[in-house]
Amino acid sequence: MPAPAIVVTSLVKTFQGRGAPIRAVDDLSFSVQRGSIFGLLGPNGAGKTTTLRIMTTLARPTSGSVEVLGYDRSRPRSRSAATSASSSRNRQRTSC
Repeated sequence: MPAPAIVVTSLVKTFQGRGAPIRAVDDLSFSVQRGSIFGLLGPNGAGKTTTLRIMTTLARPTSGSVEVLGYDRSRPRSRSAATSASSSRNRQRTSC
């Protein structure tokens, strides 16, 4: 069996609230096989958007890990990598 496309392991995201910390994602683990359709369902405030923000590197997890197609998405890309990718896209848009 091929490696899963997405692997989320023990994902936790905590925000500092007024007083006690708020745990938006609490020990979430799942995997998604390549070619499958996967839905992330839950009530308001369950951490769905926070999970997707972590998976896309828009937020950092408090703990746990996320791999998408073998790449560790738990940590944001380095600033130099993001700048390089951005300047590459700009060159493609302006070239005729």
